[in-house]
Amino acid sequence: MAEGGSHARDRRVLAVYRLALVVPALAWLGPALAHPPHPPGGLPASMLLWVLLLAVFELVATESWGGPGLSVPFAVQVTLAMLYEPLVAGVLAFLGAFDPGELRGHVGVLHAIWRRCLALVVTAAGGAIFHAAAGGAGARLDRVVPAFAVRVTLMYLAWMAAETVDRMIDSSVGIGQVLSQMDHVSPYRFPATFPGIAWFSLPAATLYLGEGLWIAPVLFGLLAYARFVCLKSWKLKGQLEERNIILAARSRELAVHLDREQRTVAELEELNRLKSQFVAVASHEVRTPLTAIIGYASTLRRMPARVEPDKRNEFLDIIERQARRLLSLVERLLTASRLESGRFVTTLSPVHLGELCREVIEGTGVDSQRIRIGLGTDLPELLTDRRFLSQVIGNLVENALKYSQRDRPCLIGARRVGDEVAIWVQDFGTGIPPGELRRIFDRFYQVDRSDSRPVSGVGLGLTLVREMVEVLGGSITVESEVGRGSRVTVMVPVRHPTARLAGSRGGPVTRSNGPDSNGPADAIQPMTAECPPRRRQWSSNL
Repeated sequence: MAEGGSHARDRRVLAVYRLALVVPALAWLGPALAHPPHPPGGLPASMLLWVLLLAVFELVATESWGGPGLSVPFAVQVTLAMLYEPLVAGVLAFLGAFDPGELRGHVGVLHAIWRRCLALVVTAAGGAIFHAAAGGAGARLDRVVPAFAVRVTLMYLAWMAAETVDRMIDSSVGIGQVLSQMDHVSPYRFPATFPGIAWFSLPAATLYLGEGLWIAPVLFGLLAYARFVCLKSWKLKGQLEERNIILAARSRELAVHLDREQRTVAELEELNRLKSQFVAVASHEVRTPLTAIIGYASTLRRMPARVEPDKRNEFLDIIERQARRLLSLVERLLTASRLESGRFVTTLSPVHLGELCREVIEGTGVDSQRIRIGLGTDLPELLTDRRFLSQVIGNLVENALKYSQRDRPCLIGARRVGDEVAIWVQDFGTGIPPGELRRIFDRFYQVDRSDSRPVSGVGLGLTLVREMVEVLGGSITVESEVGRGSRVTVMVPVRHPTARLAGSRGGPVTRSNGPDSNGPADAIQPMTAECPPRRRQWSSNL
């Protein structure tokens, strides 16, 4: 309701504004037409032709674009103001000021009369200024040009001011937006350029006085065509700018997709390299124990029946040791596959860390004498997966023995840290270069990748340790110094996260992480040697 009242008030203000120009203009035009002046040297036929020319350009104009600066009828009005007396020029502009909207019923009567009266006042006032300053179009050039420049500028400003106020009242918008709509470019252009086509009025008037009326349609027709081409060029420029913006956005999107594809290709190339490296390393690791087993088995077959038992037992021990080495490799690969696919079972039970460490040491065989144990006295009983924790400690001890000299010991230590237990394995071997620490947890990665490396393995040990530690709900860190050895520390919770969530107080608990469980295996990309635990959703069948 308030909006409707505001609109009605704006319409009344607009009507008052237009009547403020129409009433005085018609009051001045009426008596003047009752006693029309006789233009010197002018023929009524030429005046009618000017009116017709002005009306044609008004009706055939492409669009109201650029205000009077790009209006051919405005240039004709400026020419009339130079050629005829103010009253005659104003009347001709009044008679020729048609609006294409009048023929289609889009323009009201008051608006149509207001536009004609505006053309009358602006043209007559411009003619009066020009004739007062120059004395007519036939005067000397040094008087005509300044008078023309002042007149066309004032006519342009008067027309723009009247149109701007009218549109501001009609559309209830600010002056900046109105000027932008009228001009379609910057409304604050350089003063020498804003009248636009009207600057051609001076040569048009001069040619008319020398060549006759025929030159006017030709010149202004060319101006109308130039205006049409200019507007079309500006439209195309705007469309090209929009297309360029769209193309730039598409280019950015393509760049993002290209970068993504490049990363994907790089990942695939890395996977292909790892596959080839794994096949080569695994083939070597499998071939070595198989060759030893076949060789010693063939030797046993050819040995006489009365061979010494000690010799036979020695060969059998070698065959058994190589078979266990091969079995260990296969078990690591199977464990890696299960952890990768999430198809593993976690069985929770009470674990005494001292007993577990002794079992691991006994499994190392002849190297067990190199291992020293230093466990804290306040170690609690753990509720965790015994098998996984045993494999974690076993792999770390195996690595420590493998990468240190045979005359140097390895240490296993543990102490309680809040709700966790810190377990560390330390060797005094070659150590790891700082640049390699960030990659030691990658699958199949080995610091020494040469075929002549002194230690065996496929590069899965620390990877499996990290993943099993994550299954246990813990974390792992590595400290190393080249030439002085390495220390790997594993933090394991006293109670497995499954037991904590379910409120278990002990006893064996089995949790399946298969395809139907809630424990997806998320990818981990360690930024440092410290690998935080994966985020898992733990569930159990308590």
